[in-house]
Amino acid sequence: MHKLILIIPASLFALSASAQEKNKKNYILSASELIFSSGEVTDGDMKIDPVVRFSGFFHFQTQAHYDFNKFAGVYTGIGMRNVGFINKLNDSVRIKQRSYSLGIPFAVKLGDMNERVWVAAGAEAELMFAYKQKVFYGGQKFKNHKWFSDKVNLFNPSVFAEVKFKRGGYIRAKYYLKDFLQKDKQDIRLFGVPYEFSPEESKLFYLSIGSAIEPKKAKRKKGKINTARIS
Repeated sequence: MHKLILIIPASLFALSASAQEKNKKNYILSASELIFSSGEVTDGDMKIDPVVRFSGFFHFQTQAHYDFNKFAGVYTGIGMRNVGFINKLNDSVRIKQRSYSLGIPFAVKLGDMNERVWVAAGAEAELMFAYKQKVFYGGQKFKNHKWFSDKVNLFNPSVFAEVKFKRGGYIRAKYYLKDFLQKDKQDIRLFGVPYEFSPEESKLFYLSIGSAIEPKKAKRKKGKINTARIS
């Protein structure tokens, strides 16, 4: 399954890269973004206050685009990003939970494809592969991290909408369809003492700003050949 996730986009990129010199309808864009995320977490009668989380690292996406005509196109690709949220469980306890994800998007775009200005809507399949948790209490910090952790939903699809501008900048809004956290798998400890936290719902969403631009082609330097005429 993991190999398939990598093989499909790689094949798309190879086909697009070989064709883009001959056909301007096919091209590759490299994208990155700054993410402002939050969540809606409920746990019985516990009052949980969300805190906006900013994440600037480590986000990248390679997009393979195909334009049907001047007004419409699609793109897919592969990318990695750092997503999660911060919540105050009470006046003393604050918890930050995030995971790196590997995602494959598919989006439909409408606009001016010649100028690369569009609005797009799509969905993305994301694999949460590197979970990290930080609990803050009384000036102390308690950390926990795990690869392919059962504390989050390993596979979490999302839907998104974005507006892209002429010079490459874009604004994106994304909503994850499944709960970010696994209800019965949370393990919060303060000085080794378990803290009760079993979220019934944990919806994750974010707003981001970013850029999607064409990778610069390496310029080949042509060496000059001097020839001497024999007289």
